[in-house]
Amino acid sequence: MRLENDYLSISFDHETGSITSIFDKEKQLEYIQEKQHAVPFRVEIEDKRISEFEDFTQTSLGDEGFAFTWKVQSNLHVSAQVTLSKDKKEVSFTSEVDNRSTYSVISIEYPIIPNLGMITEDGKNDYLAHSFATGFRIHNPSIHFKKDWRGFTYMPYPESFSGSTMQFFSYYGQGKGGLYFAAYDPDSYLKWLNFYKNDHDLLEASFIHACEDIGAQKGMKVEYPIVVSLLDGLDWYEAADKYKQWAHNQYWCQNGKVVDLPNEEKPTWLLEEMGVSTFGINAGVDRTKWLEKYHEYIETKMFHILGPDWPKTNQDFHNRFPGGIGDWFPTRFNEKNLKAIKAYGDKYAPFEFGYLFNVNGSDGELGKKAMQKIPKSPTKSIDKYVFPILCPTEEFTQNLHVERDVQLLKEKDVDAVYYDISANNVMMNCTDESHQHTIGAGRQIALAFRDNYINTKQALREEAQGKYVPMGTEMMNEIFLDVLDYYQARAGGQPASMLEGWNIKHLLISGEAELIPMFAYVYHEYGAVRLDGWGKLVNEIGDLFYYTVARTYLWGGLYELNYEYSPMEAIDGEENSPEEHYFSFQPKGYEFDPERAKYVGQFANLRTGMGNKYLAYGKMLRPLDFSSNKVKLSWYHYNCGENSPDYDAKGELVVDSIVHSAWQYKNESIGVFFANVSEESQNVTFALDKENIELYNERLHVYQGQTRLDANEDGTITFSINPRSVIMLEVK
Repeated sequence: MRLENDYLSISFDHETGSITSIFDKEKQLEYIQEKQHAVPFRVEIEDKRISEFEDFTQTSLGDEGFAFTWKVQSNLHVSAQVTLSKDKKEVSFTSEVDNRSTYSVISIEYPIIPNLGMITEDGKNDYLAHSFATGFRIHNPSIHFKKDWRGFTYMPYPESFSGSTMQFFSYYGQGKGGLYFAAYDPDSYLKWLNFYKNDHDLLEASFIHACEDIGAQKGMKVEYPIVVSLLDGLDWYEAADKYKQWAHNQYWCQNGKVVDLPNEEKPTWLLEEMGVSTFGINAGVDRTKWLEKYHEYIETKMFHILGPDWPKTNQDFHNRFPGGIGDWFPTRFNEKNLKAIKAYGDKYAPFEFGYLFNVNGSDGELGKKAMQKIPKSPTKSIDKYVFPILCPTEEFTQNLHVERDVQLLKEKDVDAVYYDISANNVMMNCTDESHQHTIGAGRQIALAFRDNYINTKQALREEAQGKYVPMGTEMMNEIFLDVLDYYQARAGGQPASMLEGWNIKHLLISGEAELIPMFAYVYHEYGAVRLDGWGKLVNEIGDLFYYTVARTYLWGGLYELNYEYSPMEAIDGEENSPEEHYFSFQPKGYEFDPERAKYVGQFANLRTGMGNKYLAYGKMLRPLDFSSNKVKLSWYHYNCGENSPDYDAKGELVVDSIVHSAWQYKNESIGVFFANVSEESQNVTFALDKENIELYNERLHVYQGQTRLDANEDGTITFSINPRSVIMLEVK
């Protein structure tokens, strides 16, 4: 059975309905390597995944589609529709489960695109670009995905859509072709975006959709389309550009571009005044010595997410946290810290475990009833979910979420709020039958998280008499883009970091995987400031520090100095005591390095100064094409628990000596940034490509940094960059 148009042909086995061919007619390129051993679907019933069926029928929908029905058993059927428009290079899938049995349907996995082979010779130029943890690219997944680590399936923290911060990914051969996979779901249903090595040692792509209302004689319908489209193999940006066309029309972009919002409707001070962020400095212990030292050398206003040690009862990283509102107040902030922060013009947010709850604390019985119940097996995640987490749909949770932050504002006039272990790293699923939602409730959970953020932000605004109070979370998911203002990430610090990317760290260390600015490329102009870097101002962490700082800023973020799991920098031989901290750590004695602080400062001043309109508000463009020397940089990771396999890990990573990005500000100008992260001067030669960066009146306007620009006869531009410095070129 085959559907085809002038561009694409897709074939199905006439006995099973499984996909046997995806053929690019223009490129004469077949993507399915093996036609046998494929299943058309997997339906999860109770604790089993089933792909067997008793009967299969298909009906033609004319030239553009098929309707398939699989009889799994007499009272349970799976059906699907596949369509291929005449004028598009994409095929669309929807599916449904008709359940009249006594069993409960948990999920449906459809479509399954099986047995994908290498695209380029030996896969040498093949890549998977996935929106896991805001974007990673894996080189040659046919080689690097193994049977003992199959790849991107049942992904771990951060959950979002099972680790996917957006609803698309791509598999492509550079310059040859590829496939784009996307769920065009405008309504925030729970799903998993999978790309992995199957049992036949070939690649497989699939989408798992969670049932929203689980129970006997209850089925499910996936009405949003799953789209598979042909690509030309023009790097990961090609798929991201395609996804933008759909994503920018969804509700999470309803506020429009941040630059167009009035100041009272956005976190202006965070976007324009803050040059660096810190995370985890003790809230309850005097740390003014360190604040003074940072300001002496970095010379910028700072945004501090203070540590969790401020509520009335314990909130720490050893599984102690408050219960109801009575456990939170009165607070225990160190007033010297708050006074210093205000004097420097800095801003701060208190760290909150927003949804973790101590059932043995205040309002314990109410909390017990409101607990989110996540199935223990199978969770379809590496994470085990051992934390006691409140379900966001429950009235008790909703009231606590609002009342706690309003009281914080009343008591301490906080500048912003921050939630750890919140919507972006908790599975959106609850099976508690006593709650005010259906069993499963993925979409209902997601929308309840949104409502809690929206209601809390509105209550804070009313209490602050109209002042905008920014709200941030651990990690990010596109569906919260219009209600969250910033997020903490750690992937930018890998391999000298933790959490995001831990499951592919072996590939990050070898250079076969890399972070890509996928989320920024799709959404930067719509908001949510990224805090990333996982850094310290000490020599011992290695020279990858210079690369990480540059990349964080030039990709639109704020560099984060992190003090969660290890000591602060030693000042005159003194570092903070582990007895005063919220996590046990071993003293290190690593001294504060003024040179590294000054290095951060040049990027901070670029962020708040000449480059601000691009790095805070701009639209990220594809980078310019130029050659860059490689440099080998050392790294050392100790900012994690001593029981972690990554503790005291070290190595070297080969990276580009030049970090580069290009941004467009409105329809007015282009900002092009180059940072030399090496110890030697570097030369750069590039040509301005009108089609690539949409230039307006091609004219170099201004630059920052000590360099010499030469315009060559062939239209190229050449300049040099001093060691460990950054420059900006502006094109009007």
